[in-house]
Amino acid sequence: MAMNGLRDQDKLDGASNFVIWKARILAVLDRHRIKVFCLRTMAIPVNPTKNEKYENAMVRAKCMILDGVKDHVIPHIAEKNTAKEMWDTLKTLYVGCYWRINCGCIRWRRESR
Repeated sequence: MAMNGLRDQDKLDGASNFVIWKARILAVLDRHRIKVFCLRTMAIPVNPTKNEKYENAMVRAKCMILDGVKDHVIPHIAEKNTAKEMWDTLKTLYVGCYWRINCGCIRWRRESR
């Protein structure tokens, strides 16, 4: 089990399990009080004490996301600077693809060839 509490079979594998994975990982991030780092761009605090707390929380959020995806997904997000950038990249990769698969567009394309 990864540091985020997700089992290997619950890790993000692609569009096919993105919606379920999203619900699970947001719950885990919320439990650790760091979900906001994925959903909003956070201003970096000027105060050194608050900045250290910010940096620690950002690193935890990024690690939990990385631990929650399968190995073939990691190259898409590993170089991102923030948890929000990672989150947005995953949404861009898999949300549109999920809806295309489930609305039948993929099947339509194959049949039209």
